[in-house]
Amino acid sequence: MATTSTSSTSTLDAGITDAISKFKSAQNEATAQSLQVATELTKINGVANAIKKIGPA
Repeated sequence: MATTSTSSTSTLDAGITDAISKFKSAQNEATAQSLQVATELTKINGVANAIKKIGPA
């Protein structure tokens, strides 16, 4: 009976470890995407500001 309990705990630990790993991976991907969006917005704002300076006041 103790073997079954140990086996179940081991399987549960593996599942938790896998879930944490997947979460961290998704979190890293979300961070990278957020940075990419922020970079693109900065580029767009830079172009918009340049256009304002060139255009008539």
